[in-house]
Amino acid sequence: MEVRVCAVIPVLNEEQFIARCIDSLLSQTMPVQILVLDGGSTDKTLEILESYGDSIKVIDNLGKRVSQARNLALEHIENDITHCLEIIGHSWIDSNHVEVRVKDMIALESKLGIKVGAIGCITKSGDSEEEISQWIEGALASPIGSGGGQFKNFKGRHRTNVPAFCLHRVEALKSVNGWDDRFITSQDSDLSMRLLAEGWELWRSDVSCVYMHKRSSLTKWWKMCHRYGFWRTKVILKHPKRLDFKELLPAAGLILIFALPQWWWAPVAYAATLMFMGALYTPQKGTLASRVRSILGIPLCLLILHTAFTLGLFDGLFRTGRAPNDRS
Repeated sequence: MEVRVCAVIPVLNEEQFIARCIDSLLSQTMPVQILVLDGGSTDKTLEILESYGDSIKVIDNLGKRVSQARNLALEHIENDITHCLEIIGHSWIDSNHVEVRVKDMIALESKLGIKVGAIGCITKSGDSEEEISQWIEGALASPIGSGGGQFKNFKGRHRTNVPAFCLHRVEALKSVNGWDDRFITSQDSDLSMRLLAEGWELWRSDVSCVYMHKRSSLTKWWKMCHRYGFWRTKVILKHPKRLDFKELLPAAGLILIFALPQWWWAPVAYAATLMFMGALYTPQKGTLASRVRSILGIPLCLLILHTAFTLGLFDGLFRTGRAPNDRS
């Protein structure tokens, strides 16, 4: 069967970035159907989308979120679409991304002798010159900031439980009834666990990447980290195998403060580690002053990540979720 790909893009108030996203999809070396699901944008996002005419299809997903948008897309894609490409409005791809990923997936399936449910890719930061965005990128690049999820740097091609920006088989998505729309964030983690339970293999490879604009303020960074922790708990409660003990290390460090006779060893060691990460992952470009600020800013972003994520983990035990107000 001929491979046909549909790019599914949930959006909400993405006027700053959506044109770059759409343009990158229209420039692909392999034809791609483009399906945009708008969650009720109040800025110029819809006006920009309308300028593309019939080259894209826009569907109203008013007041709803990513999981609902992707399920709605499954209802609207053409019958001969075989693969669904995950992408978001504040990201973009190189012109050969889809072709390279399709060939990579076909080669993998030929080697394994089975159909693969999804294959993910590397996520890279956009070309933002904002200092806080660069601090966040440095924090995520460090081994104590990336975890095992979508921001993890890796090489080669291998099995995974957490592929990012996947090329999914539509057949696999439909076999598990798509995304669970109870998840406001971490819906992809939940989907991956259900695909694995259904017997589908999940892989990721470094043959191409998705570029993504990161948060540009410490307030938004805090909200995002808390939200990911909150919904990680929801995923773990539903799928205990998703538990990653590395994500509990900040809480373990806090316990050590109260457990150790010389309690100050734990915070001193932690502070030293943060500063070392700041020095190691600060950008080599820029002025001396900006690099010094990065050496301090990266540890600050790591501290926010560990604190907000850990608070979110515990918060997820007691509250139901609500929609974020900073992004869809």
